[in-house]
Amino acid sequence: MQRGLPLFLFWKCWFTCSAFVLHKTSRHVVLRSTRDNFPADCDAYKRIVLVGGGHAHLQVIKAFNEKVRHQDWQVTLIDKNEKVSYSGMVPGCISGQYTKEETQISLSDLSSWADIKFHVDQVIDIDLDRQKILLENKKEWIEYDVLSLDIGSTSRGLKDVKGVTDFAIPTRPIDVLVDKIDAAANKLETSLETDCAEVCVIGGGIAGIELALAIRQRFKNANPSKEIKVTILDSRDELLPQESSACREALKDILSERDIEILHNTRVSCIEEHEIKLQDGRCISYTHCIWATGAEAHALAYRLKSRGLSISKDGWIITGPTLQSVSHKNIFAAGDCAMIQGLIDSEGKSKASPPKAGVYAVRAGPVLVKNIACMLNYKNLTKYEPQDEFLRLINCADGKALGFRFGLPLYGKWVYDLKDTIDQMFMNLFRKEHLPDLDSVDSSTLDTTQYDQYTTQSTKCTPDEAKQLLLRTDDEVDYQEAWAILRQMMSDQEYREEIISESKITIT
Repeated sequence: MQRGLPLFLFWKCWFTCSAFVLHKTSRHVVLRSTRDNFPADCDAYKRIVLVGGGHAHLQVIKAFNEKVRHQDWQVTLIDKNEKVSYSGMVPGCISGQYTKEETQISLSDLSSWADIKFHVDQVIDIDLDRQKILLENKKEWIEYDVLSLDIGSTSRGLKDVKGVTDFAIPTRPIDVLVDKIDAAANKLETSLETDCAEVCVIGGGIAGIELALAIRQRFKNANPSKEIKVTILDSRDELLPQESSACREALKDILSERDIEILHNTRVSCIEEHEIKLQDGRCISYTHCIWATGAEAHALAYRLKSRGLSISKDGWIITGPTLQSVSHKNIFAAGDCAMIQGLIDSEGKSKASPPKAGVYAVRAGPVLVKNIACMLNYKNLTKYEPQDEFLRLINCADGKALGFRFGLPLYGKWVYDLKDTIDQMFMNLFRKEHLPDLDSVDSSTLDTTQYDQYTTQSTKCTPDEAKQLLLRTDDEVDYQEAWAILRQMMSDQEYREEIISESKITIT
């Protein structure tokens, strides 16, 4: 009896404590094993945490507003900035076409409108087993049931090349880039020390090209009397090798007309004050050095790799076509930070993850919104199908723009007007003054509206007429008519092929 009594008391105590714990946690189900499934009660209290205020997460915040989301879903956003810059408008901001405020979306205003909790802080660690997130400033852990990551990327090579962090201006963070160019332009405006500004942009991708054009225009506006010398250092044999020869020739003409020099096959060894040393021994002087080398994985991704999240060798979060992590089914990732595996083209063949471009983050937004909701409601998830090609637009910083679509170069004021319209349409989805009154919101539907969702204008142009219009570079071209042609080319293969086969587009 003396031996049995402690055992009896042990089991009685165990069952009592278990009943108490179950009672206390019935509304706060902590999903310790959600790699496969949620608990049976789909209406249980669930915590959705969004890390990063990127283009895809903006759409999640808007869709999961308090009027639409389930009453037992709590949504939290974490980002170190109260405002985020829209990358498509940053070159226009640098050139002086937009103010900084016009290129920013307020995460505070959007979260407040949606009644979503917003932590202005930085994530320094995530315990994937305990499903807790550690914040840098508050030193507290935030629990989650579903986690979504839209943390973007950093500039490639910042820590690998000596002198970059000391003397160059990196393209990321974007706010720092804009502020430093502003300060440089203001100094140049009043400077009497030198007759020439030598701008060196390291990186020959579209971002580097646009920045070269934008900074040149900004500096010329700041002090027209000074000589502005701009050089792009490109590590490849030619700019934008993935584009058609017609597009590359058009780009060369644009840069040549604006006296922007290109140096190919250049690899930086180190950067010193006022001098860039190349691996082949050459030295290039500069007054302003811009580091625009492309995307590199965020440091948080490498931290998560040590926690067990599936990460590629380059530091990208590996997801499937549903944007779910391949190792943790209650974790999603979108935008630059993600690499999608398992994509299939129209012929049933595997295809690579899309490039690091804002358009793919934007188009992934509706899929991310639907799949988070579907997972919480036990519904089948949707696969994201990235488009194979998209309209690339380069702001020339002087009221004109250069575009590439279907291998065709497009140039003129109308291309800039088109770019500005697209950018403004996207921004208006999230600007405070354009957010709808929640009393008028349809509570039965998740808002996954895209910027061009209601742009349905069709064209009556014949293929020959369409070709002639796309050839034009004068200021009288109606960009809406040209845009309608481009949309019809996207949906009508025969129409597209007839235009392309007859088009001999040159930039004059």
